[in-house]
Amino acid sequence: MSNNALIANLIKMTLKAQKEVIFSPKNMTRLITLVKRMQQSFRLMVGVPDYATYVSHMQEQHPDLEPMDEKTFFRYCVDARYPSNGGSMKRCPC
Repeated sequence: MSNNALIANLIKMTLKAQKEVIFSPKNMTRLITLVKRMQQSFRLMVGVPDYATYVSHMQEQHPDLEPMDEKTFFRYCVDARYPSNGGSMKRCPC
């Protein structure tokens, strides 16, 4: 059995055994937080920055500046990471 199949089976069995606890209404906020943090971790692993972190940084450190909207932010970060016009690598604002 491969590692991926083993991990998938482990997750499946855990969900089956603990479904009353995991999916109870009082734990839904914890589950939502867990999913959001997993999304953020996976995005950072592949080099996609976190927009919410950027916005909170802008509000705390640069309150006089307007933060970019989400679409512009991601386009800026992709262009900074993979410059298409032959320019040097720029630094992402996150």
